[in-house]
Amino acid sequence: MQLAHSAARLQLLRQQSKHVSLALIQIGIICLFAWGAHAVATALHSPIPGSVLGLAVVLLALALKIIPEKAIQVGAAWFIGDLLLFFIPPMISVIKYEALLKQYGFNILLTIVLGVISVLLGTGFVVDRVFRFERKQHLKRQMAKHLKAQQQQDTKAE
Repeated sequence: MQLAHSAARLQLLRQQSKHVSLALIQIGIICLFAWGAHAVATALHSPIPGSVLGLAVVLLALALKIIPEKAIQVGAAWFIGDLLLFFIPPMISVIKYEALLKQYGFNILLTIVLGVISVLLGTGFVVDRVFRFERKQHLKRQMAKHLKAQQQQDTKAE
């Protein structure tokens, strides 16, 4: 039973890691398009931003079937899902506090990263403890139910 459960968990882990790897590759492809379009826009002194040029190139490549939709579908969905998180608040902060970020940017970034890690570890620890507690309670209830059933069978047998 335990071996089958471990095999199922391993299979699920493989599927998840494959999905994450695919998403990272597709995000990298999208970032390469953005970087390349930005380089072209800078080199040509274009009044159109590189991000808009990159979007136009990707749209054209998708329309002409040069790039299949599946090639960037997962990465694009991830970007769209977290669009507000990645673009709106950081850009306002960078524009408003540029001098502050130049002077203390590394310290601020380090504090944010350490804070996020602390919250993740703390949350993971609490969730693990609650899960273990609930599991013990469930096992106690099952054991009590099993003992009660066993006692009822013993009384019937007598």
